[in-house]
Amino acid sequence: MSRRLPRRTSLLRHLLTSALPAGLLLTAGVGAALADPMIGTVTNRYGLPGVIDTPTAEMMPDATLGAMVGWSELGNRAGLSFQIIPRATVALRYGKFDSTEESRGYVRDRSFDLRFQIVDESEGGWRPAVAVGLQDMIGTGFYSAEYIVATKTLTPRLRVSGGLGWGRLASDGGIGSPFGSRPAPDDEEGGSLNHEQWFKGEVAPFLGVQFKATDKLTLLAEYSGDDYACETGDADNCARTPWLSDEDELKNNINLGFSWQAGTNYQIGGYVLGGKHFGIQASMVLNPRRAPYPSGLEKGPAPVRPRVAVAADPEGWSGSWAADPTAQPAIQKALGDALRKEGQTLESMVLTPTRAEVRITNNRYIQQAEAVGRTARLMTRALPPSVETLVITSVESGIPTSSVTLRRSDVERLENTEAGQIASVATLTDSDPRPAGLVMSPDAGPRFQWSLAPYLSTGLFDPDEPIRYEVGPRLSARYELAPGLVLKGTIRQRLFGNADQDAPGSISVDDYKAQSEEEITAGNSGVYRVRSDGRMYSGNDKPRIPELTLNWYARPTDTIYSRVTVGLLENMYGGVSAEALWKPVNSRLGIGAEINRVRKRDYEDAFEFLDYEVTTGHVSAYYEFGGGFVGQLDVGRYLAGDDGATVTLTREFANGWEVGAYATKTDLSADEFGEGSFDKGVTIRIPLAWATGTPSTRTVGGTISSLNRDGGQRVRVDGRLYETVRDSHSTKMYDGWGRFWR
Repeated sequence: MSRRLPRRTSLLRHLLTSALPAGLLLTAGVGAALADPMIGTVTNRYGLPGVIDTPTAEMMPDATLGAMVGWSELGNRAGLSFQIIPRATVALRYGKFDSTEESRGYVRDRSFDLRFQIVDESEGGWRPAVAVGLQDMIGTGFYSAEYIVATKTLTPRLRVSGGLGWGRLASDGGIGSPFGSRPAPDDEEGGSLNHEQWFKGEVAPFLGVQFKATDKLTLLAEYSGDDYACETGDADNCARTPWLSDEDELKNNINLGFSWQAGTNYQIGGYVLGGKHFGIQASMVLNPRRAPYPSGLEKGPAPVRPRVAVAADPEGWSGSWAADPTAQPAIQKALGDALRKEGQTLESMVLTPTRAEVRITNNRYIQQAEAVGRTARLMTRALPPSVETLVITSVESGIPTSSVTLRRSDVERLENTEAGQIASVATLTDSDPRPAGLVMSPDAGPRFQWSLAPYLSTGLFDPDEPIRYEVGPRLSARYELAPGLVLKGTIRQRLFGNADQDAPGSISVDDYKAQSEEEITAGNSGVYRVRSDGRMYSGNDKPRIPELTLNWYARPTDTIYSRVTVGLLENMYGGVSAEALWKPVNSRLGIGAEINRVRKRDYEDAFEFLDYEVTTGHVSAYYEFGGGFVGQLDVGRYLAGDDGATVTLTREFANGWEVGAYATKTDLSADEFGEGSFDKGVTIRIPLAWATGTPSTRTVGGTISSLNRDGGQRVRVDGRLYETVRDSHSTKMYDGWGRFWR
């Protein structure tokens, strides 16, 4: 074992002997680099802008989503980061390192970071960027640290950062404890804020240097107060003494590495930690605002057709055509055929000599405004010239959700102008649930849709198997019996994967199946396993029906929507779900209520049930704060019979991207809940149209939660009302209005 440097004297000596000469070497030849490209942002081992393990005060471009994965001789890490606002970055990370004291032989730990930039760097001036950060601020504290850091770009190729760190960043080279001693980390279930530790204990300086050697290669050097005590087996300095490995200590506190810009959005790198331990890393960044195909690859719409002069069509201008009983059916059919080519379904129509209302279901465009704009163009081509008022009503799941009213003359006049001009003369209102004169389209009767595609089911963050998956074919079908009445279902067949059927704890699968509800509850701190036995539903070689429901959507009033869903609601529960939502089209606020009576499904047989039954229900408030931020508060009873609330904050983008986070706290104690103390996670949704440039309403993504626990769990009902109606309401409609003329 190498001898550890004296704690108080190591910093100065190593700065003089290592960091400063490295900085001088990196600075050589910089004088001629002013015309070279500016040094870019490097992702460090924590998945945030930094050097190798030390932070910088840099921010990623607003809304950037980053991902990283790294391996080293001291452990592995993977994580996600998101620039939630221009000055604030968050990161969720999953790490692993060896441990001789743990039964598995290793430790897997989840951690959450927050960084806030106090001031940004002045361009051409002396002021550096300054940021403050909290590292591993929730939970067990293996990576817990706090810091204040300043970063200055000295030349286009040279950037220097320095700061003060606490916690892990001050495990070596400390210079004092200005704010008192640091309490011990959370030794219980984890999941709570470690605020008692923040900026407490020893503080130590750190220094980082980044030099852009070529257009793609950046060299990295840093002095860090992190001596990797938990990973190297230093029992005196590891805050979590029971979790130790038998690795050797570091040779020094200097880390050296490089980052290679492999593409616009990709970096790969390598490093040496403490002069001894090697590692590699890959990272990528995506920004919702920077699509690979910004203008899209869809075909251009049909042009607006200006009306002919009165003398050229006196009958059409007079409106006398309306007396012909064959006129509306012919017009409705022609318009319906044209809309079908644009990916829209003409559900119904109201037609008078001066006004036409069409009710459409958008099957193609992620922005409802694009569907509305293309419909308006086609209406100018299909309607007689006497029709001046155009009303386009959006329909979702058979219910009208909003109406856009336009003057035909405005559509003709403003076709080649910016979309903002047509928005200024358009009116968005709540649609009439039952207008007079509404004629259903001839093909608006029962509709059948089906698809056959592969599925991938994944489970993350299991300590024994960090990624569990299964793959197979999935057949989905949807049958619309009448407007608002929909029968839909899915059947899938597992082909392969490592997500095998597994009982929680050390009990066998057969023994777990034999347990009664009371035995399961007693063996889980008095809480029935409503989700933590989710792996019992995996590894099934029989065909599985994760969903089979009959759904009834209605609109009792102009501003109230309703839903009733009956059947196999999700993979683990079946029953009845009823919901009502108050949401005026131009209101930022929505209020909803839901009640469910459900029973837990059998682990293998699709139409069998277990004994556990429960009634759950929530009152929900939704609010659009502006700037793409949407908040949601759900208060009520969850699947385990626990009462509490869920807070969700989501950032949405006009192109369909969504990134959010949620936290649920109920009346279950931390001991009853188990590891993590309360339920929390992040959600990501990426539209396929953003990546491919081809119009589509499909999205990919899902929820990433740290653990699969039983507290704070809701029934996973597809087609909840708020998400069903919002695409055509004011906020999302006008956010996407820039594509009205696409």
